[in-house]
Amino acid sequence: MLRILLVRDTEADVSDLLEKLSSAGVEVTVADKIERAAEADTVLIYTTPARVSRWASCDIRVPFMYLLDFDENVVVTCPHGCLEKPPGTEEIKACMDFIIRRLVLEEERYRELFENINTCVAVYEAVDDGEDFLFTDFNRAAEETERIKREDVLGKRVTEVFPGVEEFGLLDVLRRVYRTGNPEHYPLTEYRDERISGWRENFVYRLPSGEVVAVYEDRAKEKQLQEELEEKEKLYRTIFENTGAATTIVDEDTTIILANREFERLSGYSGDEIEGKKSWTEFVVDEDLERMMEYHKIRRRDPRLAPRRYTFRFQNRHGEVRHMQMIVGMIPGTAKSVTSMVDITEIKEAEENLRRSLSEKELLLREVHHRVKNNLQIISSLLNLQSLGTEGKEVRDVLMESQGRIKVMAMIHEHLYRSESLASINFRDYVERLVEDIIISHGSSIRKVIEVDDIKPDIDTAIPLGLIINELVTNSVKYAFPDGTGSVTVRIRSHDDDVSLVVADDGVGLPEDIEPENTDTLGLSLVSILTEQLDGTLTIRRDHGTEFRISFPV
Repeated sequence: MLRILLVRDTEADVSDLLEKLSSAGVEVTVADKIERAAEADTVLIYTTPARVSRWASCDIRVPFMYLLDFDENVVVTCPHGCLEKPPGTEEIKACMDFIIRRLVLEEERYRELFENINTCVAVYEAVDDGEDFLFTDFNRAAEETERIKREDVLGKRVTEVFPGVEEFGLLDVLRRVYRTGNPEHYPLTEYRDERISGWRENFVYRLPSGEVVAVYEDRAKEKQLQEELEEKEKLYRTIFENTGAATTIVDEDTTIILANREFERLSGYSGDEIEGKKSWTEFVVDEDLERMMEYHKIRRRDPRLAPRRYTFRFQNRHGEVRHMQMIVGMIPGTAKSVTSMVDITEIKEAEENLRRSLSEKELLLREVHHRVKNNLQIISSLLNLQSLGTEGKEVRDVLMESQGRIKVMAMIHEHLYRSESLASINFRDYVERLVEDIIISHGSSIRKVIEVDDIKPDIDTAIPLGLIINELVTNSVKYAFPDGTGSVTVRIRSHDDDVSLVVADDGVGLPEDIEPENTDTLGLSLVSILTEQLDGTLTIRRDHGTEFRISFPV
């Protein structure tokens, strides 16, 4: 049966209204105050328009209506209907039916929502003057979260069901909300007792009926995820701060979003002065800026098109310039990039000093080769002068041969002096010139055939190899062609592990009784000695001319 508290705030006789309400199946209690409003389903305040504001300020915790007494009629106002004066029995019954349907409908809606939402809801009634609370309702989500049945909590004290509630801090929140009527948000906090534990976030408010409702969710998974994220953030932050490199995270507009301590030290600015305020372009010298800005734009179109590693000059807040090597990578799914910079100023300075030192030594070495060549040419000139003053042909020939050998060594030093590399020479050019000079110096018209692979021997190999070629080609030019016609071939082939030298002619051939290692001739003896110096082997072929073949390891 619907229970109505009829609060009479007028001198009017309400007996007729009381009789009609009772006949409509409504239990009516008449009072001059609203203290007993909590015992009713709805409150009907019989008052005058002038006194409505007085009742509007009252804390009426159940649905209520005003029965406003005008001179001509009485009007029942919000929220449940309108009843004009004088109300008849049928009108009152229809109005009460409407109120009942409205209340029942709201109850059904409330229960449907209450039972099927995923959020936990607990409803409490205050006892002990608001010091403790009894469960009056407990929805299905709360049952699952707290692992306890609704029937096991209804009518029990919250301190009995959840003994850790006071230490948890929620009990004080329930007390305050009950006394003040002001809703409160109790932030994410861990609840723990012997039966259950978990992380809860509560929203607590008071109903018009005086009951207190706690709406909350189990946030254990979110808390675990949050802790994992915080742990990873600590890990990444530790790595970020301790890589040993100046590291930043840069936005698409070149703003530095994050900078580690090493970058702070390098730049001379604090993190607060940099992050969100400085662009990386402010730290690049003007000559390098255009190139790096182009890389920045290209990288955001296609990271593969921009270099990942390069060097530039960094300028700190004091104008000091340092050479940096930077590695840049894009952060997946964003237009942001992470940069890592290492100061290579000392390495650059060391490289420059080394380059300068090498340049000086190279210049000195070229000068040495140049002077050696000049000295050998002086010796050659002296031998030439000596031969002019000598009458014996045999002595002049010896002097001329010595002059030729000196020239071989002088040409080696000249090629090294002019070569791009002081460690080796272009041997093909050297052989071409050497053979040409030998033929010309003897006034011969024989033909030369030069076939030399692209080898670049060092000076320790080039000099004995040049002397061997000089001796063998000179012998061919002098003795192999009595009629002055024929050809001399010089062939050098490079193999995997060794080099072969062939000096051959199509002349009269070397006599059978001459062997380089046993001959009294200085030239052939010198060939044998120089072959041993190269750790080589010498073979001679005497048919259809003469062929000397020397093989030596690379």
